[in-house]
Amino acid sequence: MSEAAPSRELLLASHAFPGEYILKAFGPGTDGFRSAVHAVAAEIVGETRVTSTERSTKSARRICITLILAAESVDDVIAVYRRVAVIPDLVMLL
Repeated sequence: MSEAAPSRELLLASHAFPGEYILKAFGPGTDGFRSAVHAVAAEIVGETRVTSTERSTKSARRICITLILAAESVDDVIAVYRRVAVIPDLVMLL
């Protein structure tokens, strides 16, 4: 598997930490996928430091979950990328 997260150097060059970081997870519109994405982010940065929005296709078969992290460090971001990347049925991670 290739590295899921942008490089540490790129993240540090383009983002200030602590600060807000946004990533998007695309996958099936199931409760299991939705719960897994939210659980991973909350486990890593804490439930109070993550918010999210969702958009689904017209058929509701696929969703895009936008996670807004209040990241304390670049390590928070990298950890979320790595854990979300291995969620079953993930289609794309940005």
